[in-house]
Amino acid sequence: MQGIVVLKPFCMKTNNIAVICGLMAALVIVAACSSLRPKEPSYEGKMLSVWMAEHNSWTNQDEPPVRFTAEEATWTNVVRAVGTNGLPFYSHWMGDAADPFRQYRSQQAIEILGPAAEPIIPILAGLLKDNKTASAAASCLLAVGPASIPSLVEAVETLTNRGQSYSITMLGEFGPTAKTAVPVLARIIQSDSPLAWPAMQALVEIETNSDIVLSLLTLHMSDTNCGSGIAYALGRLGNTGVPLLLMSLTNETRSLRCFAAGALDAQFQKYSLDKCNTNTPRFRVLCCEYNVRTLKAAVQCYSKGDFVAAARTAEQFTNNTDVKIREAAENALNILRPLAETNVPQSRIDETDGFIPKPRLP
Repeated sequence: MQGIVVLKPFCMKTNNIAVICGLMAALVIVAACSSLRPKEPSYEGKMLSVWMAEHNSWTNQDEPPVRFTAEEATWTNVVRAVGTNGLPFYSHWMGDAADPFRQYRSQQAIEILGPAAEPIIPILAGLLKDNKTASAAASCLLAVGPASIPSLVEAVETLTNRGQSYSITMLGEFGPTAKTAVPVLARIIQSDSPLAWPAMQALVEIETNSDIVLSLLTLHMSDTNCGSGIAYALGRLGNTGVPLLLMSLTNETRSLRCFAAGALDAQFQKYSLDKCNTNTPRFRVLCCEYNVRTLKAAVQCYSKGDFVAAARTAEQFTNNTDVKIREAAENALNILRPLAETNVPQSRIDETDGFIPKPRLP
């Protein structure tokens, strides 16, 4: 009994010492971690997060446009002044789905920094895996520059979410600089992937050998799921792609005829690769331009008649200086003219049925 009485206070004392030592160790670890965490940068006496919060006020629709311009200019100045010290915070805030405005400002900041943001490429590549951040991350990787191409190629190879399609688009924006993406884009085109058509559009911007592009496009010439991608790519090839587009005007599927007519539109053809136009828009703008021309072709089909509209498109190439193009135009017309003679426009059918008023074309 005496032994127990003597040891009990000693054990309690030992336990107290152990607890105190544990607490001190924890405090040391917390302090060490705090010292390793980057300190939030400031500018003109205000923390970066404060500047960001203040410059989300432009989202108020009652603010005049002048205020919006001023907000953008101020935020740009803040980002440039803080420099790369802000990168750890922008990359963290971009993942905050609960605050879309902070996400936007962070994306904007990384795009402003451009190549200087190269150290956070791995973080941006990780954000491609989440549909909520994939679009912003892809845009940032484009802004960083060619150093991000390997990450984009890997995303196309491994991802199955929206990050994959966004990465394809950004590789198209890089153009021939993204040459390493050709094999993976070719594999997608050769498969039955729903991403085959955007891969075709990106491929023609990257691959400078038209024979390689054509060999892949011809795999899907009658595939309605790839019609848009094929026509866009053939249109960008210029004279090389025109004969195939002219023959596509004779296809029995309306959508394929409209896609071909959109790519043959003079306003889109002027940007073909063989014309070396120095004012050619960027890839995404070109895709929008092509979509507009396709819609115009669809309106003409509706108003004038499918085969009448297709024949008029083909007629524009009968005097082309390229023999192959002239022959393709005449061959297309031989098929289209008899069809055009009996073609009743859908607009007339609808007007007769009292469905909708006849549309007016300029």
